[in-house]
Order: sequence, then structure tokens, then C-alpha cells
Amino acid sequence: MKKLTFIIFIIFIICLSLSFYILKPKKINIKYKLALVQEIDIDKGSYRYFNDDSTYTKGEGTIKENFIGVFPKANDTVTIYKLNSDKSEKPEKFTFWFKKNKNKSITFFCSGEEVRVMFGNKNTITINNDNYRVNYEYYTFLKQKVFVEASILDLTFFLKDGYGDYSELLEPLNKNWSNQKENSTHKIISATIKNQNYQSDDQFFIYKFIYKYDENGVLKSIDGENRYNKKFINNKGKYIQYSISNGENERSLTNLILYKNKKTLFDSIVGSTEQYSISKTTSYTKYQSELKILEVDKKPKNIDEIIKILDVDR
Repeated sequence: MKKLTFIIFIIFIICLSLSFYILKPKKINIKYKLALVQEIDIDKGSYRYFNDDSTYTKGEGTIKENFIGVFPKANDTVTIYKLNSDKSEKPEKFTFWFKKNKNKSITFFCSGEEVRVMFGNKNTITINNDNYRVNYEYYTFLKQKVFVEASILDLTFFLKDGYGDYSELLEPLNKNWSNQKENSTHKIISATIKNQNYQSDDQFFIYKFIYKYDENGVLKSIDGENRYNKKFINNKGKYIQYSISNGENERSLTNLILYKNKKTLFDSIVGSTEQYSISKTTSYTKYQSELKILEVDKKPKNIDEIIKILDVDR
């Protein structure tokens, strides 16, 4: 009798285990992340100045742009699409890939251009011809993420202020693709930047950048001489505000107010760009209005399938 009871108990345990296995949802092996970013650009028009007179030209108004990112778990090839409002036109495509080098460096490529990253001694990081000095915590983090894991998104976040000559190349990635939040323990201390002189192919402007933080690790200012300056305004309500003066080249100057949303982590800017040669000032507002992220277990066949998966309203 005892033997029969034991056998029945064993059968019950086996059946219970099998039923649990069958009912347990199948775990998806996530291999790709698909992300949709929507940006709103409001062209407020421009003024041209002639002595004491000025002429106003109406802007294009509100422009909506959709960007789609395909991010593999292995970070081997990252692809960004900029969709056209005309569905009959193919999206603009940016493909990023990398190659690790023997000298503790990694190079990222896109459209014939490259960004070379080398991790040196004393918490220094060299990006092409530019040198950055960071604190130990940020150096350790970036070496793991950028060199070991080949994360170009973390590299772009590091370079988000965009005063290096590679900023245009990284622009498709310089969006809120993954809700990444600033870490108050990660600090850039200083940077030495060589910007190309657009009037000459073999000459550079060299600038020194100094970063300052408050006691909580919040950025207070970036002093980049006459090239790039960023200053904290206030931290009230749902925004952290900064003023930015960006001398992108010797022919123009951009002034911005940056609003960093503490909840959504979306950045908004209200700005104007002055073009010296034609005495023209253009005003605009730009902000990110949407972020949608989905994870899939296999790479979609094409951009049409990606648009369908993300349910993009064009």
C-alpha cells in the first residue's frame, strides 16, 4: 500500500511539473531593438539686416520628422532611417559598424567617414584628433561600453554636446533612442578640441574646454572659449535649463536655450542662428515628441516591415 501511495505521489509530481512547463510562457530570445523617434522642428522665419533696416521672411512652419533605429543586441551594425513624408520616396539610411584595433582602440564607420576612439592613461580618451579627460568612474564605464561592448550609442551620449568635427556624422544617433539618463558620477573634466578651419584644408582651430559641476554632480558650465559655452540657468518645475552659445564655424553663431525634461528625458531647444556673411538671423524651436521601443527576436526583412511593426503614422 505504501509503495502504491509513493508511486502515485511521484506520478502527481511529474504531471504537475509537465503542466507547469507547458503553461509557462515561452521566453523570447531578444536579438534586436526597434525604436521610433519623432522630432518636431518649427521654423519661425528669418530676418536680414541692412544698415538700420530689416526684412522678415516667413518660415516653413511646423515640420515633423520620423527616425527609426535598428539596434542589434550584439551591436555589430546599427542602422538609422530618416523617413520621408512622401511614402513613395525611399528613407535616408545611415549604417554604422566598427572595427577593434590592436592598440586598445576602436573605430566606428559610417558613409566613408570614421570616428577613432583610443583609451589612454590617466583617464584620457582620444577621439580622432581630440583629447578628453574624464573622472575614473566615467573612464571605466566608457571603456566597458564603448571598447568592450562596442556601443556607439554610449559614445554618442558622451559626445552629445557636439562641438567636435565628428558631431555631424553622429547626429542621427544623437537622439533619445534609449531613455538614457545622465549619471551624476560620470564627469568630463576637460577637453582639447581641434576643429577644421573651413577656409583651409590643412589648418585647425584649437580650443580648450573646462567643465564645472555643483556639489551634487550636476553640470554648471562648459567654458569653451569662443567655440562653445554652456551655462546652467535653473532647475525649476519639470525642466533643467541651460543657455548655449555655439560658434560652429567662423561664419555663424547659434544661441540656444536647452530644456531638459526631468521626467521624459526629452530635450527641447529654442534658438536662433546668425549668419555673418549675409546678415541673416533664423529662429526656430525643436523638440522630440515621441519615443516608441519594441524588441523582436529576429531582424526584420526591410524598412517596410519595420514601419509596420512599429505602426508608424506618416
